[in-house]
Amino acid sequence: MIFVSVIIPTYKDVQALELILDALNLQTYKNFEVIVAEDDTSQEVKSFLKNYSSDYVIKHFSHEDNGWRKAKAVNGAVKLSSGEYLVFFDGDCLPYYTFVESHVVLSETKRVLCGRRVNTGDGLTKQLREKSISLGQIEHEFFSFWSKFKKDKARHVEQGLYLFPKTFFYRFVIRYLDKKSRLVGCNFSLHKNDFLAINGFDESYPSGDIADDVDIEWRLNAIGVKNKSCKYAANLIHLNHARKEREAAHNKNSEMMLMRQNENKFFCRDGLKKDADEI
Repeated sequence: MIFVSVIIPTYKDVQALELILDALNLQTYKNFEVIVAEDDTSQEVKSFLKNYSSDYVIKHFSHEDNGWRKAKAVNGAVKLSSGEYLVFFDGDCLPYYTFVESHVVLSETKRVLCGRRVNTGDGLTKQLREKSISLGQIEHEFFSFWSKFKKDKARHVEQGLYLFPKTFFYRFVIRYLDKKSRLVGCNFSLHKNDFLAINGFDESYPSGDIADDVDIEWRLNAIGVKNKSCKYAANLIHLNHARKEREAAHNKNSEMMLMRQNENKFFCRDGLKKDADEI
């Protein structure tokens, strides 16, 4: 049975972190550890994790809050990991109870699994945070929540539909009806060896846009790791929050990435290992 390291980046949101860890306590697949990758050194998070009771091992990486350094925090978490398989999702997303199992069932060598999430609105986010509704209710009564999602102006609601990944019907849906499998940083997984082969996340990007998805995707593809969809199986519910304007950061990061693509620098110099020679 494959041992999995679940990596969760977090920043000043203990309430969401608790909801995530509660959901992980109820996973159908049990052979995993959790590494919390904190882009801060919050005493609140440290105290919470010290007192939190779980059925799995929880490890904690943290560093000084010095602007956006999510990539560094996640790389630090990977260094603490013991799993041969890595699952990444964001600290504002709640995993279905079948989430880890679905990533494991669909895992393949030289494949990176690419999932999505349901983006809730303010109403359902508030109810989830206050625990007046549970993630389990949404997962097991999904169709009865459809109208609530629409009323809440949720987006990508169809991504909450669970299809058992071992079935022919699931393979048919993915193969013929869902051919797009682009990597997004909020929900993906891969074998640890493939992550190490590109030296992890590139920490030199000044902001998160591109660094935690588009950049790592092209570098994985460059070494022959192909994308594979895990939509409708490895499902997440995203908690709504205000978003910052990212166009300027996107353009700057895109220029940096394009230079590296032109030079085929898939093994980043500022990643898990520092000042590493490209291969």
